[in-house]
Amino acid sequence: MGLCTVTRLFALMSAGILLTGCQLFDSSARTAAPRSTSVMSMWELYRHCQSSGDVETVLSAAKQLQQSADTHVVPAPDVPRSLDRFVTKQPVRTTVDPKALAASCTLQAARTSLSAGREQEAEQLLYAVVLSYPESDYTFYVAQAKVWIEELHRPGASESVIHPISTF
Repeated sequence: MGLCTVTRLFALMSAGILLTGCQLFDSSARTAAPRSTSVMSMWELYRHCQSSGDVETVLSAAKQLQQSADTHVVPAPDVPRSLDRFVTKQPVRTTVDPKALAASCTLQAARTSLSAGREQEAEQLLYAVVLSYPESDYTFYVAQAKVWIEELHRPGASESVIHPISTF
């Protein structure tokens, strides 16, 4: 084997290894990250949540908004969990805060549930707001939920009365 043959063989092997390596990083082979919901569709869902009097419709909207909010704050799926602490939460780059929409809609779902006589469900939704939004950005919604929970537990409170919560 001459030097020229060895060089060609080395070049062919290098190209083969390079092409094989590229297949490992082929973007079409990866699982696509979940698509985030558009701002307009979230806003329409939020408006529907605020205007509907149907408990199931409002509950469904709250759940969908929560799922949309979760997709906006989850780190990229290709970042290893061990590096999460080095990745800062990116600011919301939309005209609305998806988590605020979800929190507000969940409060509305609690109000609608209470109106329908579903007190336990309303209370669960209020506790969900308290537990799901510990960040200072959502203090308003947590405070509203806590006030309403206190009202629900107040002795002599009428179960059929809608307790005061600020309009959101």
